[in-house]
Amino acid sequence: MDMMDTAIQETAVERLEHCLHELVDVYRSHQNYIKQKYEISAVEMEIIQLIVLEGPKKMKEIGQHFNIKLSTLTSIIDKIERQKLVKRINSREDRRVVFLEVSRKGKTLYDQYSRYLHVISQKIKSSLTDSQHDALIKGLDRMTGLVEQAETA
Repeated sequence: MDMMDTAIQETAVERLEHCLHELVDVYRSHQNYIKQKYEISAVEMEIIQLIVLEGPKKMKEIGQHFNIKLSTLTSIIDKIERQKLVKRINSREDRRVVFLEVSRKGKTLYDQYSRYLHVISQKIKSSLTDSQHDALIKGLDRMTGLVEQAETA
């Protein structure tokens, strides 16, 4: 590889790094939007989303999914339970096991958020050609896999 190819490759990598920094900024802004609009943190919304999409979960499962210590998770759950967004349900088989279930109010909140995400997705989709959209999806999937690999290495 000659000097020109190396410079072009570095420029491409620098552009990607810049885009990743911008994506992080957009995500941070999105987290603030969630907090202002729905009066809960992004993590709290993600917990509600997990339970809505996968059904009732044990506290331990949620902690493992989000890599949150049980003591930290307990305070998060206490907060959204006080807001009546989730309910704690003791297992019938083992009373020590606690499941979390989304309340009707929590489901309504998640449905509002889901509609908001759908509108954003529609706007993105409509601004791209089919091939650009397919490339975006493939690229995001690939990026997710590579980042996950890098974090576990």
